[in-house]
Amino acid sequence: MLLFIPTLLGLTVIVFVLIHIGGTNKLLAMYLSPRLTGAARQQIIAELDQKFHFNDPIYIQYFYWLAQIFQGNWGITNTPIFSGPVTQAIELFFPNTLMLTIFAAILIWLISIPLGVHTAVNRDKPSDNVIRVGSLTFYAMPWYLIGIILIIIFAVWLKILPINGTVNPSLVADLSWYHNGISYPTHILLIDALIHGNLVVAGNAFLHLIMPSVTLALGVMAALVRLMRGTMLETLDQDFVNFARAKGVPEKVVINLHAKNNALLPVITNFGYLVAGLLGGVVVIEDVFSYPGIGMWLTDAMINNDMGGIMGGTLLFGIILVVTSLALDLIYAKIDPRIRY
Repeated sequence: MLLFIPTLLGLTVIVFVLIHIGGTNKLLAMYLSPRLTGAARQQIIAELDQKFHFNDPIYIQYFYWLAQIFQGNWGITNTPIFSGPVTQAIELFFPNTLMLTIFAAILIWLISIPLGVHTAVNRDKPSDNVIRVGSLTFYAMPWYLIGIILIIIFAVWLKILPINGTVNPSLVADLSWYHNGISYPTHILLIDALIHGNLVVAGNAFLHLIMPSVTLALGVMAALVRLMRGTMLETLDQDFVNFARAKGVPEKVVINLHAKNNALLPVITNFGYLVAGLLGGVVVIEDVFSYPGIGMWLTDAMINNDMGGIMGGTLLFGIILVVTSLALDLIYAKIDPRIRY
């Protein structure tokens, strides 16, 4: 808990330094219109210099900048899909990314844990080898390639899943709660459609979630399968498992109750970091599927050299990772009494 504060402060220092590497002119460009010239431009520059304390020492600038961060002023972004405050862009685009990550996380957990247990119980058997080779194959493939393969199979050949976006545009053309690709009030189309009682749009939004979610899940599933297999094999060799078997406890109970529950402890920690990492990895997936989340906005920010968007996204992902680390420590201590005592 105590380390949480200096870690966050260290993150802000890194982001602050990255922002200032390009110099003052680069920072001023975020707030100046290219059409502004002459005395009017110089007046705006002077006002910005005073506002951001550019004439003060760099460490003084940092504290003023940090104060602005805590007040919710993360700068300005100017991209083809959004122009305005960085915090507003995060508010609009991050909910879609969060929903995509939650779906992928559920798939990862539901698939990886049973596969990991199965491979451990059937060590070195044909099914173990097939699962290990298959999962490692997906792990070795770039995420965008997995996405393209899924598009070819399910959208082009089978024609059962939509290729891109969050919904069929014809279904939301006349909706009062949907504007310019953003739904209201939560900005998550699936949830907003359910709130407004539109099951057709909700079903279509769910179909649009399937392929990007599966792509994310396949891209990281192998790591969790291998970890679950390793911890499960180690647990199965423990004395308490052998003792349970010697007492005549059914094998399914030994595996699912005694061994599996104990093997899950380190897996839960790594699963949390995987989910936090997914929030950064969706940058590629959202671009492949034209999914309007924070990854798509950040891609536009990088292409257009938008400093405000890039640094805002960097700070956001850093905060998510630090908070996830703290939450995992607390969860791990809660489920494992050996950590507390």
